[in-house]
This record gives sequence, C-alpha cells and structure tokens, in this order.
Amino acid sequence: MITIRKMTVSEYEEFYRRSFAHHVLELMEQLDMSKEDAEKETAEELASMLPDGMDTTDNHLMSIVDDNGVQAGFIWTLHEYNGDVKQSFLCDIEVYEPYRRRGCAAAAVGLMEEFARNEGCSESVLFVADDNTAANALYEKCGYSFLRRMEYGRYMKKSL
Repeated sequence: MITIRKMTVSEYEEFYRRSFAHHVLELMEQLDMSKEDAEKETAEELASMLPDGMDTTDNHLMSIVDDNGVQAGFIWTLHEYNGDVKQSFLCDIEVYEPYRRRGCAAAAVGLMEEFARNEGCSESVLFVADDNTAANALYEKCGYSFLRRMEYGRYMKKSL
C-alpha cells in the first residue's frame, strides 16, 4: 500500500536532481543532443515550468510513500485549463528501484487521478517516449489512450 503527499524541501531537491538527469539523458538519446546542449535545454525547461520551485502555482509535487513512511518515488502534475476543460498533466513520475514491479506506479497514478478529480480536473494527459516500454505498458494498463503523435513519443489521455 502506498500514499502520496506533498514533497518536503529535501525530497524536492532529490526530485529536481533526478528529474534533471533523466531529462538530459532523454534529450541526448531521443534528439541526439550533446550533453552540454541537453543540460542547457533541461535547465531552461525546468526554470520555465517551475519558476517558484516546489511552490509554483498549479504544480503538485508529491512523494510516493510506503506504509512505513519511506519515500518510494515521486509524481509531478500540473493542473491547467485546455479550453474549458481542466486537466491534470503528468509531468514526471518515478518509482525507486526497490518498489518497482510491485504495483506502486499504477497505484500512484490512481492516487494522482483521484487527487486531480478532487481538484476539479476532468481529464489526465501525459507524454511518453516510444522507447519507454515500461511506462507505455503502465499507462495503457491504467486506461490511457492515444491522443497525438510527436517526434519521439506520443501524448496519451484519460477521462477522469
């Protein structure tokens, strides 16, 4: 059993470090960027998306926590309007290695969706890279369907 809760400052620092490193690798692999260019692009994107860090309006940075209160990963969503529809955009999720393949990611997505519904969101949207087979399988299992194609992945959507 897991729960989600708002990140602490130290958890946010770890989230930022891990998210930054993962995105740099993704840009290097998917778009064939140099490490320097990928780091610059990632820094600019994160500064734009989280100008006030963990206190950025409409962003929800949450820790995935096990029964013992130990952080098992993180999940980051942005609640925004797309026309008249309030949606939750899943910006990032990571379940730490010891908790993988135990249903924690699917449970965390379910808890995130419940949180989003309670915040007035009627749909959840995400982007997933083509080569991330585990994430693609997870989102399909959780009921997400194809929305539109991008250069190296696809957007998926689910009604809440």
